[in-house]
Amino acid sequence: MSDPREDAIVITGIGLVTPLGTGADAVWHAWTNGDCGFRALEAGDSRLAQGIDPSDLPAVERAAFVRDFVPREHVRHGLLRRMDWVSRMLVAAARQAYRDAGCEAPDESERERAAIVVGSQFGNQRETARYTRRVLDAGIGAGSPMLFPNLVINAAAGYAAIELGFSGPNLTVSEHEASGEAAFVAALDLLLSGACDLAIVGGVDEFGEVYLQALAERRLLHPSVGWNKALTQRGAGWLIPAEGAAALVLERADRARRRGARVYGVVDEAVTVGSGAGPYDLPSPAAAARTLRACVLPQGRVDAYLGLADGGAPRRAIDHACREALAAAQGAPVRYATFREQCGDHGSIGMLGIALAALAVHCGAFPDRELSSARVRRLALLGAARSGVLAPISLSSTDEICDP
Repeated sequence: MSDPREDAIVITGIGLVTPLGTGADAVWHAWTNGDCGFRALEAGDSRLAQGIDPSDLPAVERAAFVRDFVPREHVRHGLLRRMDWVSRMLVAAARQAYRDAGCEAPDESERERAAIVVGSQFGNQRETARYTRRVLDAGIGAGSPMLFPNLVINAAAGYAAIELGFSGPNLTVSEHEASGEAAFVAALDLLLSGACDLAIVGGVDEFGEVYLQALAERRLLHPSVGWNKALTQRGAGWLIPAEGAAALVLERADRARRRGARVYGVVDEAVTVGSGAGPYDLPSPAAAARTLRACVLPQGRVDAYLGLADGGAPRRAIDHACREALAAAQGAPVRYATFREQCGDHGSIGMLGIALAALAVHCGAFPDRELSSARVRRLALLGAARSGVLAPISLSSTDEICDP
């Protein structure tokens, strides 16, 4: 593929805090090697160290906890001790992405033209539940004005703006299980409208007691998590809850070229559309396949599809329908892989999928053991959420193909 158009939107930075590791290189190698991010916490783990995560953890035996993440190694601002866990993960990922894009600190002329967009399904779950419980038990006087700002769903985006010195557009998007993909679309819209010159778009979520209880009661929580076994053992649970953050730097191709920035991938398409599903239903496989095909194939041939599958039959059915639709339209099999089966699931984890897609088209590789001969130059993925929201996204490579 030739160099991207001057007005194209490109990805120039990646930052990751995930159960597969911290940092783009570590996560890429763990994913392509087939490593598993599910684990039980052991004594001495950085996840439990004092000052790193001072809040109580849900009493789970095994889950997709972030790995090799020490916030103070990434977050430089003095507000670290006041940041909730969600904000620490997001700010660390944003800092990594900004540095990876070849940026350090914006000057005065750049601050107002730099945006932050964050996707999160639930935001700060644990502190919100604990704060609410304290107020209900002891009255309004038990609430602390120092802690309350952390409960606002835009807290992580706000902390990121303070940390990086951005004063441009700042917003948080929550769209059920497609919160990451929806945030990516929102950031793209800001750039295309001229509202900003650079955008850091991130996705972040944690898991807490309320979320675990809801999963267990719906028989969706995998028994190996070891939480509330009276519920999980009676059902055929499959989901392993996850935490983590992913962040990308988006900018126009001409700006990236002037800076001499490395380009991971070009954004061909990214939209959110409705599928007509009910408020609590996932889109049907047929609707998902039609939407993906209609949105991504006009931009060119798709070499690979990064799937939704996380152990659940509905998402597996969507993956199958999308792969079949792309293969039928192109007259050849389409390479396929998923990532949630290695690192669990949360509402904004689609942002991690977009980051992996960018790395895949950048290096031309894809972890499909069955179809591994051709170089991947264009990749599609699909966000799908209850309420029927679909978010088809496709990324293409540039001429610079090298290891990430």
